[in-house]
Amino acid sequence: MTAFTTALPRSPASIKHARRLVADHAATLGARQQGDAVLMVSELVTNALVHGTGAISLRIEHASETLRVEVSDEGNVAVSPSPMAGAHGGWGLRLVQQLADEWGVLEGSTKVWFRLGPPLPAS
Repeated sequence: MTAFTTALPRSPASIKHARRLVADHAATLGARQQGDAVLMVSELVTNALVHGTGAISLRIEHASETLRVEVSDEGNVAVSPSPMAGAHGGWGLRLVQQLADEWGVLEGSTKVWFRLGPPLPAS
């Protein structure tokens, strides 16, 4: 398993940068999972920019058939799918919930992660 962590600037350009990084690390996944991973990281980085505070961090862990992506910022509000998604937003975590094989939020933080593929081996 390999892991990669980077800081992302609080800029809309970070969304494209995160998408490219995830696409590069998801090369061992199938085409559908690659597309899903890129979409999900876009949503999570967008949420960090719009709703979060402070520095944004991206962590990518991958093994041959598994990808785990984590996006965090320095906020400490509860993160959950919006109860009222609509024309003005609220779809990001709902997409992650639907597309990921597994996902979650580290309690007491704004660290949101998703996994595609079989579980990663224990470190």
